[in-house]
Amino acid sequence: MTMLSATTLSKKYQNIFDFTKHAIENAPKFLDGKKANNIERRITLFHFIRATYLLDAIYRLCHEGYATESMVILRSLLNLFINLKWLTFKDSKYRMERYADFEVVFKKLAMNDVIKHGSIWDDIKNEDLTVHDKQFERIMRKYNLKSRWDFLHWSGKSIYKMAEDVALENEYKIIYGRLSAIEHTDPESVRDYLDNSEKGKTIIKAGPRDKNIDLVLLTSLEYFFHIKAITHNIFDIDWPSLESEKQKFIDLRNKYWVQQVKD
Repeated sequence: MTMLSATTLSKKYQNIFDFTKHAIENAPKFLDGKKANNIERRITLFHFIRATYLLDAIYRLCHEGYATESMVILRSLLNLFINLKWLTFKDSKYRMERYADFEVVFKKLAMNDVIKHGSIWDDIKNEDLTVHDKQFERIMRKYNLKSRWDFLHWSGKSIYKMAEDVALENEYKIIYGRLSAIEHTDPESVRDYLDNSEKGKTIIKAGPRDKNIDLVLLTSLEYFFHIKAITHNIFDIDWPSLESEKQKFIDLRNKYWVQQVKD
C-alpha cells in the first residue's frame, strides 16, 4: 500500500487534476443565454448539472487520495449517463414525458411507505393524503402500470436493459457491476480496504492513498464529456473546442495509463 500526502498526490497527478478542474469550472458556460424552454431541454439540463456536481465530488475525493471511495459516486455518474443516453436515443419526447410523470408515482409510493412503516402517523393524520391520488391514477392508466415492479422502473426497464438498448452493456457488466460491489460492501470488494494478512494479522488500508486516482478521474471525465455532448445536441449548440479537448483527454489517458502499466 502506498500512502502519500495530498501535496505529493497533487504533484504526481497535476495534469489530470488541472484538466478536470477546468472541465468543472467551465461546464455551464456554453449554456449562457439559452433557455430550457421544453421538457427535453429541462430534463437534459438537470442531468448535465447533476453530472457536473458528481464530477466535482469525484475530483475532490481523488485530490485527497480517496479515489476508491469516490467509485460509489462514479457509479452514479455512469447511471446518469445511461439514463440520459436512453432518454435521448429515440422516442425522446415520449421518454422524457414518462420520466417527468413518474415524479408523482415515486412521491405516492414514498408517502405510502411512510404511512405503512413509519412512526409519524399522529403528526400527519390530519393532512390531505390524497393530494397525489388523481394524478397517480391517471399515470397508472396512461402507462398501463399494474405491479409494483412497473411502479419502480420509470423507464419500464431495468438499468441493465436500458444500457443494453444504447450499447452500454459492456460498461454495465464490467464497470457498473464492479462499482456496485463497492457500494454494497460485497465480499469481493474487501481487498480494496485490507492488506493481505501477515502473521495472523490483517491491516486496514486507512487514510489517503495513491490508488485508482487516474483510473477513476479519466473514466469520470469520459462519461461527463458524453453527457456534455448530449447536452450540446439537445440545446443545438456547437462545441468549438471539442477536438482540442478530446486530444488533451487522449494525451492524459496515454500518459497516466501507460505509466500505470509500467509501474
